[in-house]
Amino acid sequence: MRRLLAALCIAAWGLGAGTAVAFEFSDKEGRFAVTFPAEPTRDKQEGRSASGPHIHTTWEVDQPGRHFSVTYTQYAVAPVKNYDKNVMGLLAATQGKLLRQARVELDGIDGREIYTQLPDNTVMRQRMFQVGNRLYQAVYAGPFGTESRADVRAFMESFRLLKD
Repeated sequence: MRRLLAALCIAAWGLGAGTAVAFEFSDKEGRFAVTFPAEPTRDKQEGRSASGPHIHTTWEVDQPGRHFSVTYTQYAVAPVKNYDKNVMGLLAATQGKLLRQARVELDGIDGREIYTQLPDNTVMRQRMFQVGNRLYQAVYAGPFGTESRADVRAFMESFRLLKD
């Protein structure tokens, strides 16, 4: 009996050790929801680009060597949807190397998923979707080889847009 209890305790501990903490998050103003690995913090900045004035709102979680975030950029006027241009801008801004990209769809909205190797051997996995005058970006950055971990997949796949 003692061996059975010990085995059950070890099994239960093993199950618990593999369970990641998740923080269900939704931003009503941003009209999105996602599951972060912890409670996010917010950063909001105004900017200007070739597409005109805009506001970046970012919700992010920084962990040792890893970063999870969702940013939505709201433009005064909806820019022309051009994911190729967005990807080229991303590569120029990060001095990164494009590893691969693919078309993705979210509730009928076309988007892109991009994998980039950054100069410090960090990998960035990003999904972007343009909806009207907003560009949404769900981003993970961490050590090369971690971009397909279960917690990263869960974060990326949990991103969804909320209906008005």
